Amino acid sequence: MRIFYLCPDFATPSGGVKRLYTHVEILKENGYDAYIMHYNKGIVLDWFESDAPVMYFSDSPQFDPEDVIVIPEGFSDIMKQFEPLPNRKVVIAVSFAYIFESMPLGENWKDYGIDWVITNSASIADFVKWSMGIENVDIIGTSIDHELFGYDPDIKKLQIAYIKRKDTISPMVEKILKSADASFGQLDFIPIENLNIADYAQVLKESEVFLTTSTSEGFPRSVLEATACGCLCIGFDGIGGKDFIVESGPQQNFVLVESMNFIQLSKALAELVNKIKSKDPGVEAIRQNAIRTTAEFSPDCEKKSILEFWKTFFDAQRTCDVNLQSSIT
Repeated sequence: MRIFYLCPDFATPSGGVKRLYTHVEILKENGYDAYIMHYNKGIVLDWFESDAPVMYFSDSPQFDPEDVIVIPEGFSDIMKQFEPLPNRKVVIAVSFAYIFESMPLGENWKDYGIDWVITNSASIADFVKWSMGIENVDIIGTSIDHELFGYDPDIKKLQIAYIKRKDTISPMVEKILKSADASFGQLDFIPIENLNIADYAQVLKESEVFLTTSTSEGFPRSVLEATACGCLCIGFDGIGGKDFIVESGPQQNFVLVESMNFIQLSKALAELVNKIKSKDPGVEAIRQNAIRTTAEFSPDCEKKSILEFWKTFFDAQRTCDVNLQSSIT
């Protein structure tokens, strides 16, 4: 019995792809026969290191009936294609954006024989249960590499970092700020794009502010990685950020702005930058709250939840098999 995590041939840095590899690494370390399954044998992911074993659809692998196939949430066409197979299937959902994007009207995952879902977001779990009527939705913990993503106040610069791939608003916000106040003319906005994970972490470590404008995040890991590096995070919650963002009060850990309101965002960012310049003590309180928030996301918690899920899953499958055999005899 093997576990195959289907993985998109997406060479650009992606938190979702990294999580798939992490799951397989943890499973292999704990005795499971688990693999990443890419389509194209030529795919090269050079922005992080992994010892997860990889197989390829292009090699025409044969699935045994007892194998389990884990399918990312955006692969509804693959779910439909695999529906006739006897294999058990699990969907892994890490983003709201792709769940219904390619789904044919009037269909959902249950139509493809999917009755187990794992996600790292309570918001996604609630959404899947409500929109598809799937009850077996398990929340898997996520983790931050605290050795890689850490706070060093001595290297901070007054600059604003953002993930270019997920952002269409930050360049406009930069124009607005520099139009509104000449003192922002030398303020650097740093678009993060196509960096390996170490260089990405270094940009976050050096940046005072992390700007996030994605409107559809299952669990915005980039925000947690930025806060672990001591960035002051400002922007939209992306829906999934509601799971850990505190927008006000003594535990505030984020400067929250109404989604897509680029005018409010520009004003809030200008205010935040001025508070940083004046060393407002409220800014440091937000930073420290955010750092404490990220401390909760440890590799041990992620490992524990992954192993607990797969034990629960296989125990349930064995119970089903026993019940089926009893009904036959």
